[in-house]
Amino acid sequence: MRSLAVLLKLNGHEVKGSDISPSDLDFFEKYNIKVFDGHMPSEVKKADVVVVSSAIGEDDVDLQTAKRFKRKVITRGELLGEISSYYEKVIAVAGSHGKTTTTALIYNILKKEKPTLHLGGILKEENTSFIYGNKKYFITEACEYHDNFLYLKPYVGVITNIEREHLDYFKTFENELASFDKFRNNCKNAIDGQGEYHIQNIKHRYGKLCFDIYLKDECVMSLKMNICEDVNAVNALLAYRTCKLLGVSDFEIKRGLESFKGVKRRFEKVKSKVFKSVIVDYAHHPTEIKNTLQTAKKIYKNVVFIFQPHTYSRTKELLKEFVEVFKDEENLIFYKSFPAREKKEAGLSSKELAKILGRKYFDDADELVSYLQTEYPINTPIFIGAGDLPKLLEDKKYIEKL
Repeated sequence: MRSLAVLLKLNGHEVKGSDISPSDLDFFEKYNIKVFDGHMPSEVKKADVVVVSSAIGEDDVDLQTAKRFKRKVITRGELLGEISSYYEKVIAVAGSHGKTTTTALIYNILKKEKPTLHLGGILKEENTSFIYGNKKYFITEACEYHDNFLYLKPYVGVITNIEREHLDYFKTFENELASFDKFRNNCKNAIDGQGEYHIQNIKHRYGKLCFDIYLKDECVMSLKMNICEDVNAVNALLAYRTCKLLGVSDFEIKRGLESFKGVKRRFEKVKSKVFKSVIVDYAHHPTEIKNTLQTAKKIYKNVVFIFQPHTYSRTKELLKEFVEVFKDEENLIFYKSFPAREKKEAGLSSKELAKILGRKYFDDADELVSYLQTEYPINTPIFIGAGDLPKLLEDKKYIEKL
């Protein structure tokens, strides 16, 4: 939402926003965008267009005000689709996992072309989720939640993978697959799976992910990347295939992939005054978590995992998968659920998941840190999840700024 707000501002519109827990206000002040803490019905009355994210419920005060005063209301997905239509070539990355990293990799390869980037994470090197470029390329994540990605008409559409996700909206996996089929049909060129390409010789050397890209039996590129997790080899392959389709040379693709510094909170090593080493990772789906656990054990001798579930509905719908991925982890702690848009009644809480697995649970960050210092003094804490725990740890000075 914030990147779209800036895009509108830079194109001459007056933009204001509201949030029940606003953050990164310095970012908005830089662009002279006023963000209200809480609701702002008096401002909504004056608006020409009101844009709402999928996290906003029908009972929201500002949304109700907009409808009562007959203001035009559109979704974030609709706005993204409209903005993207002004660009020559839209590159949209969809999928259950790996969207952010794959999108960022494509941007890094095409950086010399000065593309516009709309990202769901923060680029480490640029320290932003938004790059305002020229009108040739618009590179964006394509979120399937509420079918938002169906408003896009990509020149290249990438599907990283499809798994059971967002079932609070889709209800069934079949419905989710049908939506991805519609997205694929909206794309002039669609890239999914590895195609005729495959990855070989994955190794970890001095903090770098090393691997080869093969076309059938021929090695077409050997890479040494600055990001850890094995799954990023597949993300890099998707970025490689996308940019080959766009006519980018192998030299530029290799340069872009190997110079990539990563995205914040994607297996990110963070400095800390209370721990020798800390990793923060955004994984919140069982498959993503499994990759994080495996990577951590390859790199660190002693680890302890702290998981904060993201939404009650996901925890309930994927309970079997969560139990399967965590059942053999002894050094595992749960922190209270991040509800996002939901209420407890929507599903299963972190406390209930911890009880099912027979693991320790905390709902206070200070108590959690104290316990880690006492019980796991030599272990590397791996904080997993898409919730607010890393920001809490940052605010309390347990870890340095992400």
